Amino acid sequence: MGEKRTCYGCMELIPEDAKVCPICGYAENEPFDPDHIRPGTVLNDRYTVGRKIGANSEGATYIGYDRSISCRVLIREYMPQGMCSRVRGKATISVDPQQVVQYKALMAEFTDLNKRLAHMRGVPHINPTLDLFSCNNTTYAVYEYLEGIKLVDHLKDNAGELTWKQVSEMFPTFFTTLSLLHNSGIIHRAISPDTIYVTSNNELRLCAFCIAAVRTVHSELPCEIFHGYAAPEQYNPSSRQGTWTDVYSICAVLYRILTGCKPTDAPSRIQNDNLCAPHEMNPNIPRSVSRVIMKGMSLFSEDRMQTVTELVTQLFTQQEEPAPKPIPVEPSRRQQRRASAPEHETNYRRASEYVKEDYAVQPHENVIDRIKIPIIIGVLLTCVLLVIAIIVLNLLDMGPVNDPNSSISTLETQATLPLATSNIVTESESVTETVNAAGDSKMPNLIGMNYEKKKQQLESDGWLHLEAEYAYSDEFKAGLIIDQDIDAGAYFMSGATVLVTVSKGPSSIELPPYEGKTLTEYKEELEALGLTNYNTEAKVDYAYGNNMVISLSVEAGEKFDLTGGETLKIYYASNPETQAPTEPPETEPPETEPLEEDPPEQQELTNPPAPDMPA
Repeated sequence: MGEKRTCYGCMELIPEDAKVCPICGYAENEPFDPDHIRPGTVLNDRYTVGRKIGANSEGATYIGYDRSISCRVLIREYMPQGMCSRVRGKATISVDPQQVVQYKALMAEFTDLNKRLAHMRGVPHINPTLDLFSCNNTTYAVYEYLEGIKLVDHLKDNAGELTWKQVSEMFPTFFTTLSLLHNSGIIHRAISPDTIYVTSNNELRLCAFCIAAVRTVHSELPCEIFHGYAAPEQYNPSSRQGTWTDVYSICAVLYRILTGCKPTDAPSRIQNDNLCAPHEMNPNIPRSVSRVIMKGMSLFSEDRMQTVTELVTQLFTQQEEPAPKPIPVEPSRRQQRRASAPEHETNYRRASEYVKEDYAVQPHENVIDRIKIPIIIGVLLTCVLLVIAIIVLNLLDMGPVNDPNSSISTLETQATLPLATSNIVTESESVTETVNAAGDSKMPNLIGMNYEKKKQQLESDGWLHLEAEYAYSDEFKAGLIIDQDIDAGAYFMSGATVLVTVSKGPSSIELPPYEGKTLTEYKEELEALGLTNYNTEAKVDYAYGNNMVISLSVEAGEKFDLTGGETLKIYYASNPETQAPTEPPETEPPETEPLEEDPPEQQELTNPPAPDMPA
């Protein structure tokens, strides 16, 4: 046999001379992202890294090979987006100095999550952590390699949906595992047909565990949300998350499996909740199951089942209410004849007819039972008529709608409605009224956050707009939000504008030293401290170089009040040029130089021609 080499696409042995893997199609010279680990790199002297098969803002997942036990694995590398980068040509990660604290805090959360998963190795239906180690300035988690397909692909192979009978056979043990996860303090936050795998023996496996910041919008990391399955509180960082968050997701998965349709995402439902009940889309779904699923997908977390145990109890114990069985009566003559009829004369139609006769209400039944239902209907109709009469009378007595002296307000009219009438309002209607009255989102806590960054983040989604006013604060650094006009946790309509107060820094500062600093450098330092109320004055002082700060109107090191009207004066050197010129000045020509000749006219005057001599 020829030489073999490992394909980094599937970690299987293939012929050495094969340029393209015959198993997975991975090319030997296929380019890779330099921000991720180079295929073939060995980690912890044990794991060979293959190609990257997935990534999000928490990190990247690679197919790998465990050389110690000779099997394929999945390797997850912690590499939070925006906080670090790969050293070119190496597996080492370089952390942004300004993000070191956040980087370490999220890495501790990543480590804790995988430690909890490692303690659950014996629990079925999850993909637990097999190994956890640190190197290259980060942390790696190793998982079992999954042999199976995603639930979403399994549904495609089954006409897009499953029956309630199939679901009731596949999911009970999966629910038990999910409950055990919750008892261990693990909230998944991303249960969906894309994160549940179906193995070859038709078992379910839950994968894609991540830290909370990845599954919540407007958090420290860019979010990875599975729309349609994510709970409403995952779209609001100030909302409380818990086991009820996973209850919403698993009910949304059941909705998708039983109806074949993906549920409407939570933000759209908050705007207009027109989600149909499962039994309305598929009449084969038991009504009790449909009601439980819709309750588990309530927009308000307090209206849902709070635990998986509570969900399972309601899901598998509530059945359709059987029709009331009438009081048995004496058999009729026809029934007596049927009892004595030959067996061969009976058939399905006659048997059905006799069964109906057995349960038919006979004429001599109790009189109260016969009139009970009409009495109830009559009482309800009377109540409704009374309510209508009261409303009509109140309307006749009311003045104009905008009259502040009107005797009866709309709220008072609603308060007079009987309890029986208010119970007629459906659950979806009450939820819609609550949302319209209070808003569709909860206000996050903005205090302590950087105004510019938070404004850009929120307004990029159009979810919330910020408008700033500035004030001094000795508690918060400049640029941080110190107050907001809508309290955290209060409901508001998406797209609203909230007025926030942004810190200008402390009300007074200690003037920094100026020695050895230019005027430009010192002004930048003062402005960084929040001092902008200053002016400058030039002085001639040859002890200092040009533009160097000479002195201040207030001594350096003293406190300077930023809130008052005082202005700091900065004196700096501005010295004129005093150096001697390098070339000597021009001088008069020496006396020894010959004088210019007199002009011809002058010569004629000084030397007159001699008189003519007589011949």
